[in-house]
Amino acid sequence: MLVTRQAKIRIAQTAVLISAVPVLVWAYSYGPPPFFTTAPGDAPGVACTYCHGAEGPLNSGGGNVKINFPNGQTYTPGQTQTMTVVITDSQAQFYGFEMTARLDSNPSSTQAGNFIPVQQAGGAQQVICAQYDLAPAGGCPSSEDNGIEWIEHANQPFTTNQIQVQWTPPTTNQGNVHVYVAVNAAPISGGSPLGHIYAVDYVLTPNGSTPPPSGGGTPPSVSAVVNGANFVNSIQAGSFVSIFGKQLSTQTMSWDGSIQNGQFPLTLGGASVTIDGNPAPVNFVSPGQVNVLAPADTNIGPVTVTVTNSAGTSNSFSALLVNESPAFFTYSPDNGRYIAAQIGLPGNKTLTLAPVGLFGANVPSQPIQAGQVAVFYGTGFGPTNPVEDPTKVLSSALVCVNTPTVTIGGINAPVQFCGVTETGLYQINVTVPAGLPGGDQPVVATTNNVQTSQTVYIPVQ
Repeated sequence: MLVTRQAKIRIAQTAVLISAVPVLVWAYSYGPPPFFTTAPGDAPGVACTYCHGAEGPLNSGGGNVKINFPNGQTYTPGQTQTMTVVITDSQAQFYGFEMTARLDSNPSSTQAGNFIPVQQAGGAQQVICAQYDLAPAGGCPSSEDNGIEWIEHANQPFTTNQIQVQWTPPTTNQGNVHVYVAVNAAPISGGSPLGHIYAVDYVLTPNGSTPPPSGGGTPPSVSAVVNGANFVNSIQAGSFVSIFGKQLSTQTMSWDGSIQNGQFPLTLGGASVTIDGNPAPVNFVSPGQVNVLAPADTNIGPVTVTVTNSAGTSNSFSALLVNESPAFFTYSPDNGRYIAAQIGLPGNKTLTLAPVGLFGANVPSQPIQAGQVAVFYGTGFGPTNPVEDPTKVLSSALVCVNTPTVTIGGINAPVQFCGVTETGLYQINVTVPAGLPGGDQPVVATTNNVQTSQTVYIPVQ
């Protein structure tokens, strides 16, 4: 059984969403969940396509989305402005959206200002917080992902392709602000998963300031190169890698719109990466972090990593390239305690495997029972057959050469499948053993004598 991704998981401070079943633009009666824009920490590169991907990947529907700002791409601290989201799609009649605003200095976890729902003909709006609850007056509490919020359509999609959004910037100059919006342009009103997903982002500068010039400046510096799931100091070819440092890029962006003809970009936002002299496909860039897929390489041992942008090339940082660097991705809530996992059901259906209420009252999740199939997601679980090409979008699953062993609560869990189901993303299906007590049970995987190093859990009932 192969499944696709559906819930928010942690990939090196950015998130990837997992989707099991295509749904309508308004399939959630209360509005879409949070974390579905292309902002770092949300769903860079995918946005809503995991649930609404029936007509192709992000920004492939022949239309577009843009934001018209009243004063250009600027803001005045504390002064509310009304921007207009304009969706162009020749087939669409219904329009869903989700928008967020972040400080460009830390777009994955720092909110910029607050949104105000606007009453307009053609649809309703709401502002939600990270735990899927409606934002109270004054904005989301800092206890929920540092107060990040999203404004979106409420209950039903809009019937107009021009949606007005009110936003009040921070009361003081906090530097540049990054605005992200993702939309679904749907052709019919029900009973179909069809819809074109578009996303765009803008950087707003405080009035009186100018964007940083290109060229010149301080060259990038690298301080760490780690596994993209558990941040351990070992990396594997074909798996996700996170690079940390300073001045790595002057932009913050994912590879949205940069995947051409099934090929991942080797330069993104002006930044490129080499690992052992080989160019690495670039998934995400920001001033302090770059995520890449490690290129194919058989030179096991210490390898040199560099980042290059318009200001120059970084210091050469030594990373350890290994045959296996197994690690699980985890759900963001509860500080990554729970593995990103699903319960496999007959008919290729799934349920989110997580404690009840982990994602709020409106998103169903549940513990697993003995005998059911748990579907885990990770990276670094070793070579595959055929060999993975990290530069290309995967067209079919690749099977692990070495099937890992997995224990749940210290008891062996028979592995039904191990393989790469999306480039860099491993899927491991196991049968939950009998005899486990109810509650959180630790999960450990071992592949070719290399064991996962995280302390992570699944809930069992």
